[in-house]
Amino acid sequence: MEVDGMDVNPYMHPQVVTTHQSDHLPGYSQSQNAAGGYVFEVSDIERLERFLCLGTEFGYYIANSLHRKFSRSEVQAMDRLIQQGRGSEVVRCIKDISVQGRACKQNPTLYALAVCARSNDLSTKHAAYGVLNDVCRIPTHLFQFIKYCEEMSQHETGWGRSHRKAISQWYKQFGQVDPHGRKNPLKLAYLVTKFRRRFKWSHKDVIRLAHVRSRNKAVRITLQHALGREMEVDESTESIEVQSFLAAVKEAKRCSSVNDEEKLCELISIHQLSWEHVPNRFLKHSIKVWDVLSRLMPMTAMIRNLGKMTSLGMHKDRPENEFWVNHVVEKLNDDKQLERARIHPLTLLIAMKHYQQGANRNQKILWTPNSRIIEALNDAFTRSIRIKQPQGRKYLMAISVGEDMRKHKICGSTITAGEAAAAMVYSTIQTEDVEVILFTNRIDDASTATIKKEDNLQTIKEKIFQIPIETGYDCIKHDLAVPFIWAASRKKKFDAIMVFTDSMTSCGFIHPAEALKQYSQYMTIPDYRFVVVAMTSNKYSVAAPDSVHNLDVVGFDTMTPGIIMEFVENSQHIENDDNFMHADEDRFY
Repeated sequence: MEVDGMDVNPYMHPQVVTTHQSDHLPGYSQSQNAAGGYVFEVSDIERLERFLCLGTEFGYYIANSLHRKFSRSEVQAMDRLIQQGRGSEVVRCIKDISVQGRACKQNPTLYALAVCARSNDLSTKHAAYGVLNDVCRIPTHLFQFIKYCEEMSQHETGWGRSHRKAISQWYKQFGQVDPHGRKNPLKLAYLVTKFRRRFKWSHKDVIRLAHVRSRNKAVRITLQHALGREMEVDESTESIEVQSFLAAVKEAKRCSSVNDEEKLCELISIHQLSWEHVPNRFLKHSIKVWDVLSRLMPMTAMIRNLGKMTSLGMHKDRPENEFWVNHVVEKLNDDKQLERARIHPLTLLIAMKHYQQGANRNQKILWTPNSRIIEALNDAFTRSIRIKQPQGRKYLMAISVGEDMRKHKICGSTITAGEAAAAMVYSTIQTEDVEVILFTNRIDDASTATIKKEDNLQTIKEKIFQIPIETGYDCIKHDLAVPFIWAASRKKKFDAIMVFTDSMTSCGFIHPAEALKQYSQYMTIPDYRFVVVAMTSNKYSVAAPDSVHNLDVVGFDTMTPGIIMEFVENSQHIENDDNFMHADEDRFY
């Protein structure tokens, strides 16, 4: 059979294979869901990895779901593994995914660790408490772990011997020699004062319940500070550093009037205090305080606070503000800092668009954007793409060209779904071999977008949406099988296929999973990656059958690009250095 003069696998032709999305697919282990469609059975260890990385045992990621609650019914695969005597394997998986930074959020890993810590299987319980310090790297993690444990304990106190010992060890570890041959009691003082209360837990409550006692005098000073007791005096170098830092934190909190501004700035500068140590009234109005804080801020924190600092007049186009503008621009132009911050290019683009609009989401903070900072953010976006190392993969990026893709905004920003898809193409094509097709609901409508590495973001966006809505949007539903039929009809082999659409609904003659299966067999691709992103959807649909090769993404937020690339590249990121999840907010690198 020939299509457009080319040989085609007959099983890939839409007129030959007519498997509808609701039909059961031969060759897959499937079960019918409540909606009448079929989902694909995967192994329990794969379900566990899905939960840890995505927050669900199913093969999809839901954007903007930071504060969702978990229940035991969502971790049935983990319970089955523990019952099979594989608890230590479960704990090892939790630790590896957490410290390698593969989880999009820390909540699922903390919940899973709490499940293991509350297990009736003693070996699983002991293994879970054994990795507590590796997974809970800052007090926020520790407090959330305790919260989950309390919820699972129900009518019991939940503070048994193993629990108290592990929590106590979290505090005592800062007085012990670490693998790098150093002790760091000052880091404990910094963390305890920075993250004072989270999830209705405070250090005072936790230290009392865990009966924390340390032989290290510098650690004891911080514990006494958290308990509100009079601190003992010690003349060792470690103790003097801790005492001096805690005294500075106390003095900073006592600053209340305009007359205290100079003193507060001096304390921030000398002791490297963070903004959590600063009274709110100074954060709202003091340019001098923000001046000192901005000099110490890591890249991510600075970008996050650009709007606030500009609203105070620090970045107005005046000669006296030249230093502050230059500071921001120089920092954004520093490739080493940009690479160390590990910010995805699309996150920088969203930050630029947000800063450019001159207001935060609730319109409470307004500012006049500085053109040089906008230019620096845009330049950082471009350069961050080139920092990434090529992986040598061939990509097919298929983009639907519907009206929703052109109009709907993502993650509360001014960026449309189509612009985000264009940015994903732009960030990928700089280092990888990428082919882009535009599609609607028919294979006849699919067309190649001649996008080159030299094209900028605006040019790529124009090329993607060159098809008029009247021609490209004759059907509300988009057929997700089109990219596979298109690729097979041209005998093109791809390592990764990404589909960006406004919904996950298939309306074609062949189920997308069946089309993918036939394509991978026809082109003999044993190890491929398939990602489908429903950028304007709030519901999920199972479009990808297998946990190893496929990922559904529902919605789009600032974490989505990193999740997609981690899935496609299966990168292991960096080993744990005690600050991975919050390195950009922690002075202890």
